[in-house]
Amino acid sequence: MLRVYCILEGYTEFRLMNGSDSCSGRVELQWLFRDWGTVCDQYWDLRDASVLCQQLGCGEAVAAPGQAWFGQGSGPVWADVLECRGNESRLSHCAVSSWGRAGCSHGQDAGVICSGEYHHSLRLVGGGSDCAGRLEVYHNGSWGTVCDDSWDLADSHVVCRQHQCGTALSAPVPAFFSQGTGPIWLDEVGCLGNESSLWECPSAGWGRHDCGHKEDVGVVCSEFKELRLAEGCSGQLEVFYNGTWGNVCSNRMSEDTVSLICQELNCGK
Repeated sequence: MLRVYCILEGYTEFRLMNGSDSCSGRVELQWLFRDWGTVCDQYWDLRDASVLCQQLGCGEAVAAPGQAWFGQGSGPVWADVLECRGNESRLSHCAVSSWGRAGCSHGQDAGVICSGEYHHSLRLVGGGSDCAGRLEVYHNGSWGTVCDDSWDLADSHVVCRQHQCGTALSAPVPAFFSQGTGPIWLDEVGCLGNESSLWECPSAGWGRHDCGHKEDVGVVCSEFKELRLAEGCSGQLEVFYNGTWGNVCSNRMSEDTVSLICQELNCGK
């Protein structure tokens, strides 16, 4: 079958829409001052996403989600097969095939998450740390929660790795970090545990669930740290790290350090 390739040289503009910041979102392009359109996910991959992230000054690509991860766009689907090698300086330098364009819909709009925005599309809330809390994901312009149906340690491992928080210590009971609000974005998540991000794991689909917020997923990672004193605001100092409470040696501990610990525990100076 004949495949025809063109180059998007000339008056071509790109933008990311509906992300949590300027380095993530639905990929849209405008060619020759025509209407803004989207890119189909059929052949969209990390090589294409990497070129766009570098072009936008957003670092490297960490995920190239499809299936309208950032919501469905409007207008034409301008390009459905981008053939980037990964070393191009701009996405407009990549070859484009018009083969199969008729088979693409806005339900297949491609997206990108760059390293400059890696952590902002996923967060852990209510644990007093970036490495523990209720799991929330950003989709279609809103933060929402994840249901605990089918959720296990393999899923938590992927979240901890993506958040650079080590490995998962546990998958807490539902709503362990209190119930969230807003949409429940994901349900029936089925990670194997070796994925580099949650976006690579299968699920029931965006917004498809049979859950309430009492089933919101919480995650505790090995890099989560916490301090406590044996008797409220006095007593032996202990630190929680890597799933275990332990003691602190007093060697070289100054009054300034002690004062800082008291302030962190909301115990004055």
